[in-house]
Amino acid sequence: MLAAKALADRLTAHFLENGNFMSVPAMEVPDSLGFRPATTRADADEFRAAVDEKGFSGLVVQAVGYEEGNDKERVHIYVAKGSRRPVIMTTDDAEVQVVVNRIGKILIRPEQASASTHRGNVYLRGERVACGSSCAPSGEQYSGTFGALIRKQGGRALYALSNNHVFAACNHIPVGMPILAPSNADARANGRAPGEIARHSEICELRSGTPNLVAPSEEDAAIAHVEHPDRVTSWQGDEENGYDTPSSIADPASDLRVKKFGRTSGLTIGSVESRIGKLISIPYKTKYFSAVVWFQNVWIVRGDGGRNFAVSGDSGSLVVTEDGKHSVGLVFATQNEYGVIIPIRRVLGQFDGGCRLVSGHGV
Repeated sequence: MLAAKALADRLTAHFLENGNFMSVPAMEVPDSLGFRPATTRADADEFRAAVDEKGFSGLVVQAVGYEEGNDKERVHIYVAKGSRRPVIMTTDDAEVQVVVNRIGKILIRPEQASASTHRGNVYLRGERVACGSSCAPSGEQYSGTFGALIRKQGGRALYALSNNHVFAACNHIPVGMPILAPSNADARANGRAPGEIARHSEICELRSGTPNLVAPSEEDAAIAHVEHPDRVTSWQGDEENGYDTPSSIADPASDLRVKKFGRTSGLTIGSVESRIGKLISIPYKTKYFSAVVWFQNVWIVRGDGGRNFAVSGDSGSLVVTEDGKHSVGLVFATQNEYGVIIPIRRVLGQFDGGCRLVSGHGV
C-alpha cells in the first residue's frame, strides 16, 4: 500500500502541474501538501514519459485515490469522462495496478434533489423523525439528509448532524434557524408537514481557493441543537430494514462493506473503494455560495452492481458497516455510482473537543 500511496501522490502532482484537474488551470504544486518531489530531473522526465506512455496525460481528472486497509497495491484515477483498461506502473521497484474510473462531473447543488424526486423520504419511529430523513433549514427550497444524533463529550445536550451545505447552505444560514423535517421542498399533499427537529448551531467552514493559496478542506459538516428531544430518534431509516445508529466507530478501509439510509435513494449498499489522500476539487453552487472547494483525506464508496450508492439529496447520510454495528462516515458528494464520504471519527472531533454518536434514543 505504500507504493500505491506514493504513486497516487506523484500522479496527483503531475495532473495538477499539467492542468488535468477538472475546471482548474495548471498550477505549481504547493510544498504544504507534502508531495514527494522528484529526486532528479531525469527522474521527473522518466515519470512524465511513463504517464504519457500509459495514455494518462489527456485525462480530465477529478481525483486520484489509492486502496488502503487491504493487501492490494492499486491506484484509482477518477475522471470526468472516458476510460482506460487497467495498467501496471512501477514505482520504487514495486508494481502498482492503475484503474481509471469514470466518476463523471461532481457538483454539489442542493436544489438538484428536488429535480431527482419531490418525494423525499421521511422515516418515522412512532411519531419521532428518524435519521436518514429529508431535512433543510426553514425557508430554503432544497433538501438534504438528517444523518445522526450526537452529544458533545461531557455534555447532555442533543444535536443533529449533517453537512454544512445542508444545515448551513455553505456557511450562510444564521445560527438559531429552525431545521425542518421534511424540508419545505418535500412538503406534499397528504404527507407529513415540515416540522422543527433542531436549530442550526455550528459548522466546519467551507473554504474556497486553489490549494497553493488555501489549505484544502477536510470536512463538510454542521450540527444543530435539538431543543425538543422527543421529536427525533437515533433510529436510521424504516421499520423493516432500519437499525439504531451505532455508537461504535470503524475507520474507512478499502473493500469494507457499507450501507446508508438517505433522503432520496433510501437504503443502499456498497463498498469503500479508495482514499483520496490529496486533492479532489468539488464545485459548489447555491444561491449564497458558488465556488470550487478542494478537499483532502476523504474516501470513495462505490455502489453495488453499478447502482448509485448515493444521489443528490442524500448528502448528510451516515454510512455504517453492512452489519450495522459500526459508523464509518458522512456522505457529502455524489456522482453516478459513487459517494464521497468524510470519516466519521474526524467529523466528531471538530466540535468543542469532540462528540460522540447517540444510540438508543427514542428507539
